[in-house]
Amino acid sequence: MSAYYSVARFLTRSVLSAISGWEVKGREFVPPRDGLIVASNHISWWDPPFVGAALPRDSFYLAKEELFANPVIGAVLRRVNAIPIRRGVADVSGIARAIEILRGGQVLLMFPEGSRMKDGELHPARPGLGMIAVHSDVPIVPCYISGSNRPGRWWRRAGEVRIWFGAPRTWREWADSDDPEPGRALYHRIGEAVMREIAALRAGQRHSASRGAA
Repeated sequence: MSAYYSVARFLTRSVLSAISGWEVKGREFVPPRDGLIVASNHISWWDPPFVGAALPRDSFYLAKEELFANPVIGAVLRRVNAIPIRRGVADVSGIARAIEILRGGQVLLMFPEGSRMKDGELHPARPGLGMIAVHSDVPIVPCYISGSNRPGRWWRRAGEVRIWFGAPRTWREWADSDDPEPGRALYHRIGEAVMREIAALRAGQRHSASRGAA
């Protein structure tokens, strides 16, 4: 992991926590070592820096290939551990790079829904999460972020960004099977289970917020 990224993450964490007044829960669920996927919902362009800064470990993340077309932006993205991947197709090279990173003991931040959901709601996971988890054989930590899509509110402290992490499980536990058959059905089952846990984290956040407002 580059010193550039570590410094950038420290500065990003300091700035984002100061301007947003964020609430981060569940950092203790993130294992301190070995390969790991962190799977989060995706509602804003702010999500990668927020979740990445909230994590107690340096991480890599997938970014659509089009963002790397600009030489300057592409160079910056690579310096902060972004992996280019083509959306809508089976990008073998991007997936292989992600698996290599995970097998090397690093953290990969993924957004199972595949792209930013502008309505702010949870949507079905695409098969990529399950595929990468199975072939890298690493656990998955679910994450739910809220409020990142309303920067005008958290800049004025009229709203808050909340980032909650859940407990890690192996892909076999997510699939609820000891010896599942590899394939799209398995990948979808893993993705569906992760999204259910992300929904449970959302419910926990909303219950906490309603109790705080009472």
